[in-house]
Amino acid sequence: MLMRLSTFLLLFNCLNSFAQTNNYQNLLDTAIGGHGSLFLYSKPLKVTRLDIKELWFYFENAREYSNQKLDTVMFSQIIQNSLVADTTLWSDNELPKFILINDRAATVSKRYVVEKFKLTDKKQIKYFTKYVNKFNTTDISDRVICYYSRPIFDNTKTFAIVQWDNGHSYLGGGGGIMLYQQQSDKTWKEHCVILNWRY
Repeated sequence: MLMRLSTFLLLFNCLNSFAQTNNYQNLLDTAIGGHGSLFLYSKPLKVTRLDIKELWFYFENAREYSNQKLDTVMFSQIIQNSLVADTTLWSDNELPKFILINDRAATVSKRYVVEKFKLTDKKQIKYFTKYVNKFNTTDISDRVICYYSRPIFDNTKTFAIVQWDNGHSYLGGGGGIMLYQQQSDKTWKEHCVILNWRY
């Protein structure tokens, strides 16, 4: 009986851990993408644009975008949690659909891209080779690279924010802080824009 119970607990913990990992991956997939670049900086952004004194502004912004009143406590928790956010480098496993860049001036290796995306088709290899060559020959200050923070959650882990930026040359691009909400099926959905800016 004890053996059966310990096996059940082990299985439950594994499934729970898998579900949490799956939920986190779903949030990353939802939040990271659609900002116009396949190239991502491998060091996550530190969220520095949130200010507890602007709490009411965030609340009003969220209400304007979503037509929904959200709890100011949730915003307060996210701001507090942003002070100790994780900034460990992104891994290829976390972001399988993007090319990670360690340095703005770095040259992207064609081999890295072929291996990462498991490219075998000649047309695909040719397409990505052209794409990488174009990036490598673009002036460093004009390269479009997206930067993202890791998700920062409220204490219930029902809401999360992600900050992004794609500014280059201080002439084009911009960024923002997006709020995401976990749905009843444990997937994540973009709720609203908390803050955005243009360069």
